Formats: sequence, C-alpha cells, structure tokens
Amino acid sequence: MHFRISHVIFSLFVFLLFSGLGCRGLSQEQQSAIQPVTLNYWTVFGNVSELQRAAGEYKQLRPYVTVNVRQLRYEEFDKIFVNALADDVGPDIISVHTRNLRKYENRLAPMPTSVRVAKVTVEGQYQPETVVTLETNAMPSYNSIKQNYVAAVADDIVIGNQMFGLPLTIDTLALIYNKDLLDKAGVPIVPSSWDATDFLAAVKKATKYDKKGAIVQSGVALGTGNNIDNAFDIVSLLLMQNGVTLARGSRASFADTLERNLNDQNPILQALRFYTDFARPSKEVYAWNEKFSNSTDEFTRGKVVFLVGFAYDFNRVRRAAPQLNVAVAPIPQLNPGAPTNVANYWLESVVRKSRHQNEAWDFVRFLSEPDRIKRYSEATGIPSPLRVHIEGQKALPLLGPFASQILTAKNWYRGRDIDVASRAIRDMITRYLAPYNDQEANRPLERDASIIRNAQTVVQQTY
Repeated sequence: MHFRISHVIFSLFVFLLFSGLGCRGLSQEQQSAIQPVTLNYWTVFGNVSELQRAAGEYKQLRPYVTVNVRQLRYEEFDKIFVNALADDVGPDIISVHTRNLRKYENRLAPMPTSVRVAKVTVEGQYQPETVVTLETNAMPSYNSIKQNYVAAVADDIVIGNQMFGLPLTIDTLALIYNKDLLDKAGVPIVPSSWDATDFLAAVKKATKYDKKGAIVQSGVALGTGNNIDNAFDIVSLLLMQNGVTLARGSRASFADTLERNLNDQNPILQALRFYTDFARPSKEVYAWNEKFSNSTDEFTRGKVVFLVGFAYDFNRVRRAAPQLNVAVAPIPQLNPGAPTNVANYWLESVVRKSRHQNEAWDFVRFLSEPDRIKRYSEATGIPSPLRVHIEGQKALPLLGPFASQILTAKNWYRGRDIDVASRAIRDMITRYLAPYNDQEANRPLERDASIIRNAQTVVQQTY
C-alpha cells in the first residue's frame, strides 16, 4: 500500500511538473533547468537491468530526466557509434573499455570539476507547488580517485591531465576450475604457484590421453593464441610476473631486454616458453592444442580442468553450465611476495557531442556513489573498484578470489587499437610455436627474438 501511494504521488508530481501547473513563480533559469531531458546510454557488457534500475532511481530524484539504456555487441559498437555521431544522433553516455579510451578520446568529454543540475520537489498538500533548486554537485577529483579507488583507476582514466570516466567494477584474472575433475585427478589442493611441484604437477595429473596420445581431457586451456580467451591478458600477466616491463609511457617495451640479454634465461623468452609448453606434444605438461575450440566453451562442456579467466568468464560459465561443480581461486604467482595481476574494466564516459553534459555527468556521478557501486558490483559478480568494499567482498566465496587481487592489478596497454595489439600478441604465440626451418634451427634464439620484436613493432604502431 505504501508503494502504491508513493507511486501515485510521484505520478502526480511528474504531471504537475511537465504540465506547468504548480510551477508559477519559477525564474526563467529554473524553468529552463527542468525542461525534459532524455539521456541515451549505450553499454556493451554492462548489466542492463541494474542500469535501468539506477535510471529509475535517478528519475525519482530528477523527474525531468529519462535515461534510456541500450546494449550493443562489442563487434558492432564502433561502427554504430561512429555513424550515429556523424548523423548527430549519438548517445550521451557510453561504456568504454580502458584500453579503448585513447581510441575514443576525441569523441569523449573530459570530466568537469562540477555539474549544475536542478533538484525538484513538490510542497503543499492541497495546493501542490513545484519547488526547483539549482544545485552544484562536485565530481570526483583526481586526488579523491587516488584515495578511494584502486591504483589502476587513477593510472588509466587520465589523458593529458583530464579524466574521462569512472568505473563501476574492475576485473582480474583468476584460476577457474572443475572441482569434480580435479578430485578425480587426485589433486587435493588448488595450486597457488606456477612451479613444477604445484601448478605443473596438477596439470600433468589432470590431463588425460587416449591410446593414440590425443588429449581427451585437458588439464588446462593454455598454450595457443587463437583459441584461448584472454590470451593477451594471460601472456601479459606472465610477462609482468617475470619482471618484464611491457610499456614505458607511450612506447611498447616488452622486447627491449632482447637487445642486451639474448639467451635462454631472458625473462620474456622464459615466460613465452612456459606458456607455449602446454601446447607442445613433446612436453610433459602438454594439455592443449589448436584442434580444441574456444577455451571457455571447452571448459563449459566439462573437457577442461583449469581455465584462466576473469570474473566475467566465471559468471558466464556458471550461467551456461549450472550443472558443473566449478569454483575459483586466486591466480598462481611466480613470486608470492610480490603478487601481480591484470586489470580489465570499463569506464562510464560522456560523449563530447552530448547536448546534456551536466545531466549526463551527474548521472555518472550518481551511478558511482559507493552504495550504488556495491549493489551493481555484487549483482554482476565483478569486484567493486572502491577500496572501501574490498575487505567485505574478499569474504564472499565466489567474488572473493577476484576481489583479493585488485590492489595489485594494473593495465599496461594505453594505445589506440587494442584489437590490433591483441592480435599481434596472438600471432606472436602462433609463430613462436611453429617449428624451426633448417636455417632457423642453427640460430633459434635469433628467430624467436625476431618474432617478439615484430610483435612489439605492431603494438607500437597502435600508439
């Protein structure tokens, strides 16, 4: 009954507001401030129902603002977005991946220090009168972001001393595993390090072959480039854990050590060797090859024991295969004393061409309030980017392993075309796996170094 009465009052409120009744005495500025505004919000992997829920709450606060949420596929977003901007029918707010921020930089509006919007209330029981108050709301400052968000955020959202959005979640890589298959393999404890007595030993136990040596159960989906989801992130993780600096400022740098240290112990060669050994039939840890389909799909079919993936992938597996007994653990570390992880996340940003900059940024600010972020994070099953939520989320059984890693997660790629850069890393893996020809066999390190340098050149071209 209370809800129905409130709904009737709110409906009357909106009717009075937009019919002009009860608005007498408002200044021209106040009347202008409450003209109907429609914000078009385009997202890719955002939780549409939660965003719509927040839009409804925002309308309670500012009844003159309607937020329409639209979800687009990643593959189609760029074309539709660019065409819409050219026709002046583009969105006001978009979700943009941090690694695409520089690609869209010229199409986005820098975040202002504050926004000016109208607060609307109705006073008077028998003769309702609309009361409009113009208020200035501060947007988060850079210092407050450094203080309240995990470190990756302040590093990623700034271009040329301007900030271009705020995240609602932040994701990290973890070890997703099939509990039943792991138990059947006789592995009692989930690996916490990559070394031979831990992760590698578990993979060897968990991988099953038929009489002809073909893999019938993969211990882990790792080793190739084209059929591994998140290959770019996984290889980045292994390189970072092995001490490789992937980029310096606006320059890719992961191949730099090859110029002064070309030997078997070079850290990038060690990391690539470790990764690709899982796809080499001659190795004891052989568990994967190009004949498998997509890694996440194979795991969902119950054909893979370990899958390196994000919280997003974990949730996708659970939705697609609720019958599987799956769990998650923190990603293994090369040096547990100095843990490293990869940050993967999206920002909510305002489009430069939006005619409603104040309302658009105010809605982003509204979405980013701590209680609303917490609710959105736990609804999506992806960790909150706010420090205040970390300890509580670490205690949650499914979210905890991902949340426990976000303080040490970072993003290295800050170029303008992550799709090209990601393809360069996948191609590097494929070429590195290829057998040496007669000429290369005499100088294998030179061939491998050439493959890595070529990948760095392609990545650098995207900066």
